[in-house]
Amino acid sequence: MDRAESITTAVSTSEGSSHGPSIPRLPVEVCERIIDHVAAGWDTGYVVAKGEPHLTTLTSCALVCQDWYYLTWYHLRQRIHLRDRTDVLSLSKMLRAKPRLREVIEQVVISGGSPGERQPIRHLGTFAAMLAGKAPRLSRITIEDAEWTIGSVRMDDIGFLGVFSAIDVLCLYKVTLSSAAQLRHLVSALPRLSELWCVNVDCSQKQHVSPASLPLNYANLEYLDVRWVAPAVEDLFVQISRASRVRNLIFGVDGELDPSSAASRSQTLLDASSTSAETVELNIYPSSPVRDDAIDATVERHCNLSHHDHLWRLEIYLWHPFAEWLWIPHILSRIVSKHFQAMAVMLRLRTDHNAEDLDGLLTTVEQDDVLARLDSILQEKHFSGTIASRGVCIGIGHNGDYWTSGNTGMGPALRERYDRLDELVRRKMPHSHGRGILSTVPNFQEFYSWREDMDDIHRQSMQAEQKKPAGEDAHPLAEGPQGSAD
Repeated sequence: MDRAESITTAVSTSEGSSHGPSIPRLPVEVCERIIDHVAAGWDTGYVVAKGEPHLTTLTSCALVCQDWYYLTWYHLRQRIHLRDRTDVLSLSKMLRAKPRLREVIEQVVISGGSPGERQPIRHLGTFAAMLAGKAPRLSRITIEDAEWTIGSVRMDDIGFLGVFSAIDVLCLYKVTLSSAAQLRHLVSALPRLSELWCVNVDCSQKQHVSPASLPLNYANLEYLDVRWVAPAVEDLFVQISRASRVRNLIFGVDGELDPSSAASRSQTLLDASSTSAETVELNIYPSSPVRDDAIDATVERHCNLSHHDHLWRLEIYLWHPFAEWLWIPHILSRIVSKHFQAMAVMLRLRTDHNAEDLDGLLTTVEQDDVLARLDSILQEKHFSGTIASRGVCIGIGHNGDYWTSGNTGMGPALRERYDRLDELVRRKMPHSHGRGILSTVPNFQEFYSWREDMDDIHRQSMQAEQKKPAGEDAHPLAEGPQGSAD
């Protein structure tokens, strides 16, 4: 590791100490290997960095002593946060002083000066112009807590972002745009962009976006995340979805859903991706309760997946008080894709009301017939041979458990409630349980593991389908024991 300072050791005693036996010292090479191993486990692809265990460990290592601070310095700069022009100038100076850092930076976060407040980001243009070509491994740019006012960032400066040839992910989170054209220019400046995330993005523009306003590289976009954005931004996503081959769509549904309306903005976006989307994630945020006799019509007009012929995995996220839990059978019953293998329903508890929310959920699930109806739908012919082993997942989670594994962090009372939910799911879905397609998860980390398992099963089934003679089962890894790894 190139560093001007001499690295001694992280665990030592004073050289001249004569009090008691000396403590064995770890060779610096061992300390360095341990820290490198921790850093290798840090998945910088996660949008949520706070609480990530490897990052937390690295940060703790940096505080042990001066020696360990230097051992962790480069690792901790894989992700750089720039809050103002001064931060950009400091980074530019640092890159000149430590050229090796150029090969380290993988993510840059650009935000306003105060966390949680949307403030101007004039330094976006400064960053693009000053650092173009100086971070060849930069693959992700995140803009958050920002207000992009007219004239605050020159479009010519945005063009410099094209020099960052490795950027394939752009995230906007809690951003206010002056017009959708700003987003279009930003996307167009990134030739290799394949993932576009927009969450809580407002826009002053009121008029619709025309097809002529599409980003130049729209055909490369395969992963779209559009949740709770302004109509002009949503219009841009609709145009992109229609003109490209979007494979993964994450989408937010909220607001007043009128079951009598002829169409909806949410359904328009879903339909725009219907010919190509393979995975869909629906985030259904609580709105005014829908009458039981109007649920089917509401789903038909706002969450209808009947035209998604390539869909193989569906994820549905519900928030307390889980009124939309009753929608799940109506959503599932409309799926006709012959490739459908997996579905998850994640119920998001309030962080400070886990037990209370779970008690209410248990009462609801015990009293209603949602699970029984799901069980019946899953026995229909077009689902009988496609669902993967453990392919139907019911789980709970909250915003504070992204990095919690297994039952870690669950007290005895919460664990007992989760066990009751697991028992309820299996008891009320006996046919699916008997087929081995059911699973439950107690937190988001376990859910991510489930998703990875489903990805593996889908990948194997696609490989098997490519090799199989015509007429054989297209899903040899679906269901039961044959869906396991052995």
